[in-house]
Amino acid sequence: MTTPLSAFADIADRYDGFIFDVWGTLYDGGTAFPEALETVRALAGRDKKMLVLSNSPRVPGIVAERLTGIGFDPAWFTEIVTSGGMVADVVGGRRDGAASALGDRVLWLGRDRFPDTVPADAFTIVERVEDADWVLNAGPERPEAQLDEYEDRLAAAMARGLPMVCANPDKSVLHGGARHLCAGALAERYEEMGGAVRYFGKPYPEIFARCLDRIELPAGRVLVVGDNLETDILGANRTGIDSLLLGCGIHAAALAEKAGAGDPLDTLIKDHGARPRYYAGTLAW
Repeated sequence: MTTPLSAFADIADRYDGFIFDVWGTLYDGGTAFPEALETVRALAGRDKKMLVLSNSPRVPGIVAERLTGIGFDPAWFTEIVTSGGMVADVVGGRRDGAASALGDRVLWLGRDRFPDTVPADAFTIVERVEDADWVLNAGPERPEAQLDEYEDRLAAAMARGLPMVCANPDKSVLHGGARHLCAGALAERYEEMGGAVRYFGKPYPEIFARCLDRIELPAGRVLVVGDNLETDILGANRTGIDSLLLGCGIHAAALAEKAGAGDPLDTLIKDHGARPRYYAGTLAW
């Protein structure tokens, strides 16, 4: 069962550590949610361990700058972990067999928007599918891009059997009320074509294991807080961590549309195959 939560303070002392999503949880893509800022500040005052976990294809320092700019103090967080940071570390540093097997020449989708997903000198960057050994998918080049704009490039990469590394499993985000395409949608389409994709980020256990290692707490003493059933909550479920789903982010429109037709939250939970322990409309203290 998912327990409705009216105030975060009601469960704050049940956990020693908290892992917070960013987009849709701490801010809306532009400004901080006031309730979230108040809650994080209150937890910091109680000496709770907190960590930020983002599917951003940027390295942690960039996310830290963004959080600072909207009122969060980076000192409140034990660490900031991003999917882009894992790609930079694991793939850029060729730290495992799969990364070592990648060729030198990379077709980098979204490089202009996300220029630090791998170190610039780690690979030879090419502009044509025909010249590439693999595809780095950081996301669309433009926020307003549509999936069909990538159909030809994805099909050409698939025809050559190029492996893809996806630096952001999110399929979309809400920015000021507008839905923007993310790298996860391109990766999903590539898999539909038959392409091989390696994902870094939520909901994959590798990044949650890294978070538990950094926060230095067992899974049973940690709570994941996020707005996305497909990434935040599913990843927590897979790792044995309790979770809180917020209704103010990516699922807000779906929850509103399903209102009046039974339990909209339960319908969404069944649709996505992920169940949070708690649910709240906002991250209010």
